[in-house]
Amino acid sequence: MKKTFVLFGILTVFLLSCISLSAKTKKKIINLNETSWELSQISKKGQKLPIPEGANITINFSDGKISGFSGVNSYFGGYKIKNNSILTAETAATLMAGPEELMKIELNFFDILQNSPRINYNNTTLSLRNKNGEVWTFKKLDLRKKLKNTKWKLVEMGQTSFPEKEGEVTISFAENKINGNSGINNYFGNCEIKNDSIKIGPVGSTKMAGPENLMKIEFEYLKLLQNSKTIKLVKNILTLTTSDGKTLKFEKIK
Repeated sequence: MKKTFVLFGILTVFLLSCISLSAKTKKKIINLNETSWELSQISKKGQKLPIPEGANITINFSDGKISGFSGVNSYFGGYKIKNNSILTAETAATLMAGPEELMKIELNFFDILQNSPRINYNNTTLSLRNKNGEVWTFKKLDLRKKLKNTKWKLVEMGQTSFPEKEGEVTISFAENKINGNSGINNYFGNCEIKNDSIKIGPVGSTKMAGPENLMKIEFEYLKLLQNSKTIKLVKNILTLTTSDGKTLKFEKIK
């Protein structure tokens, strides 16, 4: 009987240890879904490597899909995380050219991203380590919070520069809301931002009339605004893009 109690006690301790270990393991697993990250540091063997000005490399995770800005181009694709430690990603990108130093860091980023880097992450930091010991560290990015209480003026609409002589078209961000001036009238509406996606509308506005050229600009602007699907912030330039590739570019008003 005594041996039975001893064995039972050992089994109980073993089971409790397994449960405790399992709980600790689960705590380490961070769900990356619906998170965004921005490159903050590159290092190798404890030494920091330079990041070119304007690189602004980002990673967005959403429902098995990965996307972001790679220095010159935007990229997109699918991803998986093996054993909570290895990131595998298959991506494609736009094909624009840019300054040599940005093209070089973009190439290095794709090299590390698509060659199964070891991944570590918590609530605020994500790092990718390649086989050569180079570590790319990202900080968590919440674009919704970053844009809150900021104001921007339109500088480009549909691939065409917006002339200042046509007046100032603006957009301001509040908590899940936008407002601004569309050329003649003031407008306002709802706004939802998740990672690099944006949903705007419905949009309402005042009903004043004005010169025909400004009325046309206002109509086109509000149409593109409400059809915007993605949002990107690079330095002080904010870009909204519709599903058919048309863009609205804004410059921050200080």
